[in-house]
Amino acid sequence: MPWRKYKVKRGKHGPSYHVAKGVTVRLDARGSWVIYIHKGGDRRNKTIGPGRESLVNAIKAAETIADKFGNITNDHKPFVKKSDCPRFDAYSKEWLEGNAGRWSPDTYLRYSDVLRLHILPDKRFKGKRVNEIERSDIKKILRKILTTHAPATVEIVHTILCGVLDEAIDDKLLESNPARNLRKKILPPKRQRNVKEADVFSIDERDLFLQQAEKVCSWGELLVLKVMAFSGFRLGETLAMRFDNLDSHKMAYHVVESYKLHRFRKPKFGKTRLVDFPEFLVEEMQRYILHLKEQGLKAGTGGEVDLLFLDLKEYNRWPYSQRRIQETMKKVCRKAGLRIRNPHDLRHTYATTLLMAHQSPAYVKEQLGHSSIAITVDIYGHWLPGEGRNGLEEALAGPVRNQGEKRIKTHI
Repeated sequence: MPWRKYKVKRGKHGPSYHVAKGVTVRLDARGSWVIYIHKGGDRRNKTIGPGRESLVNAIKAAETIADKFGNITNDHKPFVKKSDCPRFDAYSKEWLEGNAGRWSPDTYLRYSDVLRLHILPDKRFKGKRVNEIERSDIKKILRKILTTHAPATVEIVHTILCGVLDEAIDDKLLESNPARNLRKKILPPKRQRNVKEADVFSIDERDLFLQQAEKVCSWGELLVLKVMAFSGFRLGETLAMRFDNLDSHKMAYHVVESYKLHRFRKPKFGKTRLVDFPEFLVEEMQRYILHLKEQGLKAGTGGEVDLLFLDLKEYNRWPYSQRRIQETMKKVCRKAGLRIRNPHDLRHTYATTLLMAHQSPAYVKEQLGHSSIAITVDIYGHWLPGEGRNGLEEALAGPVRNQGEKRIKTHI
């Protein structure tokens, strides 16, 4: 952090940082950070505000003022000594917490997990100070991760390293960022990357999977899997299902929100949609809702039903977690003797099943909630059924004007 390079003294109301001759930053009686400037007989001050962010801004503003004066003191060099530089692990965690307010909770959790699982345990970073990290270290860790993980994981690792080291530049711990522009040296262009194919179930596999799920899952868990398999919902959209959004007469459900990590939000792309349900799924949903009402009356909590997939482990306050459904899928796949899939593969299975049954790609696009039909075709285009070479010659010949005339002649 930018104040680390300045010796701190205890002022009347708190810390005081001597930035340069005649320029100090200190806390006032109101708890705000103030820049004090003494030049000749002229004395001025500027209040920045309370809190850590205000301290950062005050130090930077004080350095700018000192640069104009040309009198930054010699004992405050622009970069800290190597031995005084903080260790990378502590500094990166401070960076994570300091920037958490700029990100969504999902982004923060993802960055936290990647930092904990992929970066900090690596021997190239363990125990090193921020200014001991070499460009070659970063290259090696990115290449290592690429051998076992998707390019998207490598991108996140690079983004985190760039963010931490950029902040180190702001704090005068580094002169340049050793991670800068490394991603394009490690990863191939996006169009040339091997994107993981959807691992769809065949209809027989899907039915076997759901038969096994009936044996090992609770009714709520089973319905989560069935909704994804027979309506193409995303997992978060399924977990956020509410009684009021189910239209039994139209046999449809109005998707208006998604759920993850104790937060409800709009569906992907912010797009709500009305999704058709098969009749058998609507009937089972009605039986399940009646069951929830009966359970509520027995428990003395009333017969009102709102969220459909509440988790007992969450004291019926929140739906099942995404991780729980992911683990449930693994368990069911193992019991059924099928290779492990993830919940999103049920959505893929729904889409491909419809397309191979000659449903319109435009209809499938609306059911899935894609922002454009191009996305649907890009993902599932190779599942669109063709008729082989049937009628190929006629199509190429075009319309025939005279039955006795051939449009295309062969030349020997």
